[in-house]
Amino acid sequence: MLSDLDQQLAATLKQRAGGDIDPTPIVEQARQRGRRLRRRHRGFVAGGVAAACVALTAVVVAMPIGGGTDEPIVPAAALLLPEASGPAGATARPEDVGVDPGVVHFSADSLIDGAEYATWRAGRGTESVEFRGPTGQARFALARSVTSLDELPQTLSSAGRPQARTDVRIGDRPGVAWFDPSGDRKLWFVRWQPGDGLWAQLDSYATSRDEATATASRVRFDAAHRCVVPFRLESLPPGGRLLECSATLGQSTRGNFVEGSLVVGDDAGRWLTVRAQLAPGGDKARPGDLVAGPYRARRQGSDVLEMTVQPCAVEAFRKGWGDGYSESEGLAILGGYRPARDLDRPDTW
Repeated sequence: MLSDLDQQLAATLKQRAGGDIDPTPIVEQARQRGRRLRRRHRGFVAGGVAAACVALTAVVVAMPIGGGTDEPIVPAAALLLPEASGPAGATARPEDVGVDPGVVHFSADSLIDGAEYATWRAGRGTESVEFRGPTGQARFALARSVTSLDELPQTLSSAGRPQARTDVRIGDRPGVAWFDPSGDRKLWFVRWQPGDGLWAQLDSYATSRDEATATASRVRFDAAHRCVVPFRLESLPPGGRLLECSATLGQSTRGNFVEGSLVVGDDAGRWLTVRAQLAPGGDKARPGDLVAGPYRARRQGSDVLEMTVQPCAVEAFRKGWGDGYSESEGLAILGGYRPARDLDRPDTW
């Protein structure tokens, strides 16, 4: 049976073309394009340690919120970062949390089961994971101070009317919880100290405070993971270093990699984000008139440089997701882009 959208498309096309139209392939094409655009525009910021493939770990929890999707569920293992062999978990070394953009000092394996996408971030004072899927959407963040948590932008929608906080317990640790109405559901915030010198917060849609706190208690702080992206940056400006890493894993047409980013910056406050994501299927590299090491690059507006290094589209954001770096410095950074050989094996990145 055709949907209202199908019938409207058919009526419009028939009126203009004068014949019977089957809207099914048109609607399906629009839906597929919408999925690609949603994946392409999932924003983030990234960074880390010079010329190294940065590793990031963070946790997000999804709670039932209703609705659905026609995209298949991704196995939880496909959304996980590789384990870190050396660094300890957050409770063992709280002073390392948010410092190394290559490491996430917590685990959320059971929390992201059933999700479609998971975005992990580490560096610049915080570590986090945010995911979404047919079961819901949530974000978990870990930091060494309450201020760092307060400075994070809210990424889940709500009415903007936070209610009073109440005392709760997450496992054997005290904390607080509050909610913000969001239509017929509630966005719950649970904040607690999983250990001395650490602060954690879970934002999730839940039916009750008990449900939200029970989900928060499933985050583990006794293991670490590497935040990895399938490329390295081997040509950083003088004084530049990696500040942050971000990796999105999930369903794609060519494996589990969706996009990855590294943020480069210096002590003068300058920073620039390099993002790689799968190029749209069948896209051919457009010729560029700028030289970036072994590559040809082009301008995307006045503030973004882009190039194609198959199978990825690569962008350097000088403003918005960057500030202070010149075009020539951006081209030099892109010139040091070195892709991983196998996008399907994060353990080799």
